[in-house]
Amino acid sequence: MKPRLYSKYHEEVKPALRKDRNYSNLHQVPCIEKIIVHMGLDATLEKSALEDAMNDMKTITGRKPVVNLARKSVSNFKLREGMPIGCHVTLRREVMYEFLDRLTAVALPRIRDFRGINPKSFDGQGNYSMGITEQSIFPEIEMDKVKRTQGMDVTIVTSAGTNDEALDLLTRMGMPFAGKKAVGESEKEELSKTDEVADLVFTACKGAATDEEGIRNALFQLSNRKEWDAVVTAFAERHADFHEGDIMKCLDGELNGKEMSRFVVDPLRGKGIEILEISKVEDVADRIAASCKGVGTEEGRITDAVYQIQSREEWDAAAAAFSKRHPEFHEGDLMKCLTEELSDADMETHVLKPLRERDIKILDAAEEDAPAPKS
Repeated sequence: MKPRLYSKYHEEVKPALRKDRNYSNLHQVPCIEKIIVHMGLDATLEKSALEDAMNDMKTITGRKPVVNLARKSVSNFKLREGMPIGCHVTLRREVMYEFLDRLTAVALPRIRDFRGINPKSFDGQGNYSMGITEQSIFPEIEMDKVKRTQGMDVTIVTSAGTNDEALDLLTRMGMPFAGKKAVGESEKEELSKTDEVADLVFTACKGAATDEEGIRNALFQLSNRKEWDAVVTAFAERHADFHEGDIMKCLDGELNGKEMSRFVVDPLRGKGIEILEISKVEDVADRIAASCKGVGTEEGRITDAVYQIQSREEWDAAAAAFSKRHPEFHEGDLMKCLTEELSDADMETHVLKPLRERDIKILDAAEEDAPAPKS
C-alpha cells in the first residue's frame, strides 16, 4: 500500500501545481527527491554516544544510518581525522513519504509552544533544511531509554528551481510553515487582517445587541485607507447576505449618527483614515453631534469643530447639515443641541468666543428699546 503523502502528491498536489503555475510539461512540476536526516556528535563524548545516536535514528527512520567520519584534524576541538562525529540516513521513494508524513502530522506538533517552522530556511535552489532540538518528539522513541538529548538536522531536497516553487510544494504537502496554511479541504482557513476585521464588524453588528466597542476595537486594527478598502471588499465577499454585503450600509443600519461618529468615523479619522466623502460643514455637524452627550459632553471637540467655520454662511450650512444628518438628536436643531448640553460659560468659551474671533455672529442680540423719536 502506498504511503498517504505519496498518493496525495500524485492525485492532488501534482495536478494542482501544474494548473496553478501553468507548467507546460508534466516533468516540470517540482517533486521531493530525497530527505536526509543527520545527527552530529561531540567527538569528546564516550563511544556509546555514537551507538545510542545510531539506534535512535534507526528507530525513527527505519533505516540503518551511515557513520560520518572527520575529514581533517582540528586540535582546538580535539578532533582527529577519521574520528566518528555523527551519522546520517538518506530516505527516498515510499520511505521518504512515510517519514515526512510522521514528521509533519505527529512529531512537529509535539514541540512545546509550536507555532510553525521557519518558511525562509531555503538554500536558494529549492532545498529546505530545519533543525530539531531533541529526538523525543518522535513517538517511536521511548523516553525511559533516552540517555541524552540528541538533536538532528532534516534536509528536504526537491527538484524545484526556486524557493517560491519549493515553498508552494511543501505547503501543499502539509508542512506547517509559520504564517502559511496547507492547501486542502480539511485545513482551517487562514484569515488575513482585513478578513478578520470584516468578520469582527459582522459579528459586532447584531441589531439591538450591536457591540459598538467591538466595532471600534476591530477598526482600530486598521492603519491606512488601503486597508479599509480591503476590509470593504472582504466584507462584501464574506458576508454578501448581510445588508447586501455593504459594510457602510450595515454600520448605518446598526448605529445611529452619534454612535457612527464615535465608534467608526472618529477612531479612523484619528489615524488619518477618511472613509466618508463629506463636506467640511457636514464634518462639523457630525463632530458636534458626536460631542453632545449630556453630562459627558466633550467641549474640546466642539471647539475643534467650531474652529473650522470661517463665515456665517458656513455656520448656516453646518446647521442645515446637522438638521438633515441628525434629526433624532435634539430635533435636528444645532443651537438647541449646544444650548441644552452646554452651560452659559461653556457656550461662551467653546462656541461664541471661537466664532467671535473670526467676526462670525451667529446669535442676534436682544432687541433694545428704541429711543423715543424726537418731537
